[in-house]
Amino acid sequence: MIKFDPVLSPVILVIIVLILFGLLAFGAIRAVSSPVRKIVTVCVSALLCLSILPFALRPMVRSANAQYKRPNLDVLFVLDTTISMWGEDYAGYKSRMEGAQETIRHIMDELKGSSFALITFDDNSEVRMPLTQDYQSIDDAMSAIRNPSKYLAKGSTLNAPRDDMKYMLERMGKEEGHERVVFFLSDGEITNGERLSSFADIGQKVDSGAVLGFGTAAGASMRDGNGYGVKDPESGETAKSCLDEATLQQLANDLGVKYVHVDDPDEVDPVVNKALVGAEQILDEREDLDSYDDIYYIFVPIFMILLLTELFLFRE
Repeated sequence: MIKFDPVLSPVILVIIVLILFGLLAFGAIRAVSSPVRKIVTVCVSALLCLSILPFALRPMVRSANAQYKRPNLDVLFVLDTTISMWGEDYAGYKSRMEGAQETIRHIMDELKGSSFALITFDDNSEVRMPLTQDYQSIDDAMSAIRNPSKYLAKGSTLNAPRDDMKYMLERMGKEEGHERVVFFLSDGEITNGERLSSFADIGQKVDSGAVLGFGTAAGASMRDGNGYGVKDPESGETAKSCLDEATLQQLANDLGVKYVHVDDPDEVDPVVNKALVGAEQILDEREDLDSYDDIYYIFVPIFMILLLTELFLFRE
């Protein structure tokens, strides 16, 4: 199977080749030589211009087996989807959910080749995507997340995903040498009156990762999935959701990972790089990967022969 990866737009390439041919043909016609030599020179000029196209169009053939290196990491994202995550105090004006999703995409880019899984939780927990190497599946699962209605929100707790986390971590790291990485993304707010349960037993199954906090201590107002502002049921005033770093730090301690407050996805790079440093690189050979090899070099001898012929014909 052959595919092309042009260095320039095909339209621009055709224009350049036509201009070049026009200049060479004009020179051949104006040259002081016999009519036969002029015709031969014009024909060689045309072939020379056409021989440039294989280089510019960059033809490639599909590799039979593609080899690539990937980190031996199984990465679990645990994403808070409670209504407070739509508080608009991430990076000044974005919602916390936007920030969390941007950060997940950034981590997947940095850990490309790893396996990923996604758990989301509000008052209940759900395994949105089991372990997969398909980046797009995780992205699609996040795109399906919707801001809940304030009438359906029943209070939030960080304890909700505990059982699903344990379930997933017990099934991760099955391949020899694979490490289990957890990124827990939340604003840390608990509004249903519960206390944070211990996650220490789950921390024993975690090799690296981080608890990532979104929002500000000053807090932010929220809008629900219907676009209505959320009110405090007691005072009737606009409700504010505030980042609870103490709870997130406690969770990080239980999991044995670092807590990081995030206002920009790049801020997670140190913990991501730490996970990569601890991971072995596995060399895989797969037939289903789109890997291609350049074949433009095949046309080099033809181009050189035509170029030398052109130079000879133009020599007076």
